[in-house]
Amino acid sequence: MKVTVEEIARTAGVSKTTVSRVLNDSPSGVGAETRKRVQQIIEKMGYANNHSTDYKYIRSKSIALLIPDVTNPYFADIVKAVEMRAKEDDYMVILTNTDFVPEMETEYISKLVAKRVDGFILVSSGLHSYKEHFKPQKYGIPMVLLDRRLSGLDDYVSVCSDNVYASYKACEALIRKGAQSIVFCAGDEGISTTDERLEGYKKALTQYGLAFRERFVKYGQYTVEGGYNAIIDFEKAGVKYDAILAGNDLMALGIIKALKEFSYRIPEDVQIIGFDNVTFSQFCSPPLSTILQPTVEMGRKAVEMLIKMIGGEQIRKDIRLQSKLILRETTK
Repeated sequence: MKVTVEEIARTAGVSKTTVSRVLNDSPSGVGAETRKRVQQIIEKMGYANNHSTDYKYIRSKSIALLIPDVTNPYFADIVKAVEMRAKEDDYMVILTNTDFVPEMETEYISKLVAKRVDGFILVSSGLHSYKEHFKPQKYGIPMVLLDRRLSGLDDYVSVCSDNVYASYKACEALIRKGAQSIVFCAGDEGISTTDERLEGYKKALTQYGLAFRERFVKYGQYTVEGGYNAIIDFEKAGVKYDAILAGNDLMALGIIKALKEFSYRIPEDVQIIGFDNVTFSQFCSPPLSTILQPTVEMGRKAVEMLIKMIGGEQIRKDIRLQSKLILRETTK
């Protein structure tokens, strides 16, 4: 049975105008509490679902791209790749920045479903698994996970780099260059990229007969401050190390700053390998050895798979792309 705006208004105890303003995401005329209550009723009554068949015939030619941090150069490269590939098929990309806040992801997804985007590309905060992420699929709107996976969403199409292999190769390179005490400045705990890079780190240590020690792993944000604080913590704990595997290049930048403050010579005393090969990595002092992520290919693949799904093609695939180790002057 089709749910009408009038029925929603009656259930919520508001006017039809108020319901329309909420549906159209009008910024004025509706209080925050009323808006939230009406949105919940809309979702509970399945209003958007009654219009899901419209997607088969009326396309908005728009794709929603949810990114956790648009200020991170790595994600900026992904955005550019997605936009360029989408444009080739005359799709517009609606970009949202979730700031690593899972609740913002769910809010944006709900609003974008109401806006009738044709599909979603989600680079999730990855910190939690939320049932809300099933909303696009519930309403017949395809979604591709990009860069990282979400716990509980294993049946979703995903496009990621092979983080386990890349981390293994980075750690292996440090070992082959004489490192014996390698610490891992990991990113946020619970994110699939962090878990996979930790797995690669462990595999390399085991392969070369080095013991894994929990105190050699420090979790933190994928930021300059996260890397800087990790070194401060290692120093306070008295951890002795001769090499560092950084969760990403932003962390590596903070690591370099902290090491210099403690009078370490790079790479003579401590070697470093980052992750992502963002633009500034080659201009660090010294230039940073790092992992080149296939951001362009990842972005393009995500769009291509999503467009196929929008067209009705059934895809159940987990794509893993290979990265490349780039050695510069932070390694011997």
